[in-house]
Amino acid sequence: MFKLQPAPTFKAKVGISIAGQARPNEIEVEYRYLTKEAIKTYFDNLQGKADADALAEIVVGWSGVEEAYSPEALSLLIDNYPAAASDLFDAFRRELLEAKRKN
Repeated sequence: MFKLQPAPTFKAKVGISIAGQARPNEIEVEYRYLTKEAIKTYFDNLQGKADADALAEIVVGWSGVEEAYSPEALSLLIDNYPAAASDLFDAFRRELLEAKRKN
């Protein structure tokens, strides 16, 4: 049965782009679920925030990474892999806003 109240978090596979590698490394990220109004507020308030701070508001965990999730580990990931912030934002947006369809 379809639930009107979604789970507070959801998981998504995220390919982290790494310079010199043909394929991204895949990790699983747990994101905070946001309602339609919360999504709007979140994206409206991104201006001026550091990527790590903005992502720490929506990322609550991960697996497939050698270190347990923490805001500090997230900041280290973003610092060491410059494309990671975009990869994480894109996966969040895609999973939350784009309908999944099978052919």
